[in-house]
Amino acid sequence: MKISGFLINIAILGILLLTIPLASAQPSGTTTYSIVHISDTQNLATHYPKTYDLTFSYLESIKTQYNISAIIITGDLVNTWNKKSEWVAYSHARNMTTIPIYVIAGNHDTSYGKNYTYYSLYTGEPKNNYMTEVKDFNFVGINYVSKSLAPQEFATIRQTLVNGSHNFTIIATHYYMDENGAHSLLGEDIDRQLIVQPTIVLTGHVHAYFIRVDMINGYPVIEDLTDYQNGEPGGSKNQDYSAGTLYTVTAVDGQVEKITSEIIRIYPVKSFDSERVLYNITGQFSHALPAPEPQMTVQTQMHLIAITPENSTVNRGNNNDVFWLLNPENTTVNAGQAFWNFFQLIFRSP
Repeated sequence: MKISGFLINIAILGILLLTIPLASAQPSGTTTYSIVHISDTQNLATHYPKTYDLTFSYLESIKTQYNISAIIITGDLVNTWNKKSEWVAYSHARNMTTIPIYVIAGNHDTSYGKNYTYYSLYTGEPKNNYMTEVKDFNFVGINYVSKSLAPQEFATIRQTLVNGSHNFTIIATHYYMDENGAHSLLGEDIDRQLIVQPTIVLTGHVHAYFIRVDMINGYPVIEDLTDYQNGEPGGSKNQDYSAGTLYTVTAVDGQVEKITSEIIRIYPVKSFDSERVLYNITGQFSHALPAPEPQMTVQTQMHLIAITPENSTVNRGNNNDVFWLLNPENTTVNAGQAFWNFFQLIFRSP
């Protein structure tokens, strides 16, 4: 049977109509990488330096597999701000990895904000807060603070975020909220003044762990409290313990489109918790979710904290309580079957 040029043209057109949507479903410029959040590792510096080393050497060992692009530590690297042996333990541990590390100061690191001598010496970070970029995020690091920032400091940070080139912010600070989810004074001010786009707030200080998603100022905000210095929240108090949160980020042409999280346990047993979707730009965040009471440890230490911000040029180098909105995923077109049906329709014998 001869096939006319007209039918051939129709067949080619059909192929184009099928392949163009498929190409658009997999946009070019898509990147996937991970960011690890750990906090309050001070007991490792005091009592378990080998576990401190393992924390960073393990992250280095899975760096390529998970494309880990940054480690963010939200304070309390040591127990005693001026104890050299503890700072040496931290310094030795962080040198076990080549992954860029971004740190902010906790109350134990700076004598409640009074002295940054050892902190700056061993981390390379100044007393001032700083704003920079971490991959596809605007990044704000806010050190330990007793009450909150001065209005002008908030105004400076806010303006920088408004003018930032990224569509998502990470704010790392030491004390943002307590174990029942209530915000500190600094946390309340961050919510009022610095939530100008979708944001992740990373924090520690309080001996508990949970992640929740809320709507603040009309933007989805991922609030992460990660503090494993006494082991699993609600479990036995095993201070020789290391864990954190692994975020997996999908970005298209530099714009964050999807974020998932999972617990990453490092010591005494290496394991990953189930992955949860926290943010998906293809979904729609339509309302704030009520914040239920998260798990907590029996022991809680509530310390007030101290701070100041400024750009820095230093080379910084349980999900049981996760609440998220369900987001629709892209459906897959069975292009092979669709084309075969089209082919049969055009070329079948009369």
